Amino acid sequence: MIDKVMSAQQAVKKYIHNSNTVFIGGFGHAIPFAIAHEIVRQKKHSLHFVKTGADILFDLLVAGGCASRLSCGWYGNPGIGMSNIINRAVDSGKLVLNESTNFSMILRLHAGKLGVPFIPSPILANGDLANSVDGIKTMKCPFTEVQYQAHSALNPDVAIIHAQRSDMDGNVQLWGSVGDTIEGCEASQKIICSVEEICEKEEILLSPHLTKLPAHKVAAVIKQPFGAYPSYLHDYYQRDESYYAEHTVNTKDNLKSDEWLRSSVFDHDDFDSYLKSLPDKLLAKLAWSNS
Repeated sequence: MIDKVMSAQQAVKKYIHNSNTVFIGGFGHAIPFAIAHEIVRQKKHSLHFVKTGADILFDLLVAGGCASRLSCGWYGNPGIGMSNIINRAVDSGKLVLNESTNFSMILRLHAGKLGVPFIPSPILANGDLANSVDGIKTMKCPFTEVQYQAHSALNPDVAIIHAQRSDMDGNVQLWGSVGDTIEGCEASQKIICSVEEICEKEEILLSPHLTKLPAHKVAAVIKQPFGAYPSYLHDYYQRDESYYAEHTVNTKDNLKSDEWLRSSVFDHDDFDSYLKSLPDKLLAKLAWSNS
């Protein structure tokens, strides 16, 4: 049996390669910050990142020089505003942005999951996106001759996600707001998953309805408590609202962004070291029981 339990350092080194296409899981919660920190720390580069709504985790990856391309439906700091870092990277030519809609991204991942080259949809029939976004082309229905948009399949090389728990074989249990996580993972060639806890197989079997990803697609399992911080994880901890509120100010220019990146990633050997640098009792205050 393949040993899938490893550290984030080992998983990123083994399974994420320069120029890969990488899907990022999470939807409001369960955002895989710990794995993203390690991608930046190892200075992976020329990566194509894929997501419906690209939140502040993508600022980390772009500021860290890891991204050459971003395909998404939206990007920014949820509820606050657009991304300073991504806007600067696009304006400078360092990042190619392929922005469509959240639903278009879901269709592209679903096509990848099904193994078909595209999925037709009328959702972009009006406006200019149908003929200006890479991966979307106008087509004529062979049955009705009505025009639709063909949303081409996406099959990322690897997906990175965070979840509540898994067994050692990689049967991953995730609950709460799932969003595009399952579509993205099932379209991807392999999955790296960090979890709050690794359970015995018998415990996983007690709640089979929570097992969203089967072991055969999961290449690596990383035990990383608070691996989604500063986002939240349903039933485990709340979002650090002050972090998100301060983020736009902390990334308003290159100097501030570099300092944020240094203090978050490069001053630390791993994610546990970063968590220890946070204010005393912060993580305890974020406990789900306090919500």
